[in-house]
Amino acid sequence: MTDAGDALRTADLSRTFSGFKAVSGVTLEIPFGGVRTIIGPNGAGKTTLFNLLSGLLPPSAGRIFYGDRDITSLQPHRRARLGIARSFQITNIFGRLSVYENVRLAAQAVYDGKAGFFFPSRSMRGVAAKTESILGDIGLGAAADAPAETLSHGDQRRLEIGLVLATDPRVLLLDEPLAGMSPTETQATVDLIGRIGDGRTIVLVEHDIDVVMRISTTITVMQTGQILAVGTPQQIRENEAVQRAYLGGLA
Repeated sequence: MTDAGDALRTADLSRTFSGFKAVSGVTLEIPFGGVRTIIGPNGAGKTTLFNLLSGLLPPSAGRIFYGDRDITSLQPHRRARLGIARSFQITNIFGRLSVYENVRLAAQAVYDGKAGFFFPSRSMRGVAAKTESILGDIGLGAAADAPAETLSHGDQRRLEIGLVLATDPRVLLLDEPLAGMSPTETQATVDLIGRIGDGRTIVLVEHDIDVVMRISTTITVMQTGQILAVGTPQQIRENEAVQRAYLGGLA
């Protein structure tokens, strides 16, 4: 797949729960490269949209495309093999294993497209090199031997991003990666997102508007399950409909 065109695209995507349309007729185009952030008030449909893009939920209607390929019916693990990876609001790590072992297992599980514990020594050297590279990328090399459960909240979230990076994603879906972080942890994670963005498409759901305005290439604003506006940070900041929806919160 080339980097021309869209990384992800939806066509009239909808998801209904017992008659309630959490996502309603969303047509979205996310080009390769850059940071696309999805914002909106609680209940706007942001996480449901993420669940649809990652395959965790099937749509009630509409289609989802990765490049030119229709992936609407693909399960999450098959989307991951194509290069679409997703983190969750709740940290999902192996607390009793070391930081190194967390990343190594994630890297080993997808190495050469094979899963297993009995690898040729050359393959294991490749896994080790990849693990060390990811630990450097996420800034946790010095904590490699520490049990993951002893890390701070911010470091655990960065470790989870490391587990996602181990799958070599081209599209990275991050659901509220800054939730619950201190200002110092937030800045470290923002720096991490900047470091890992080269050659990837990053799609965020995030509530920290100041950060959103700083790191986003494009912002999509959702309201009541639909797209209210799409534009650059400056365009979104000046959009009157967005201003009304957020009661001036972006001014």
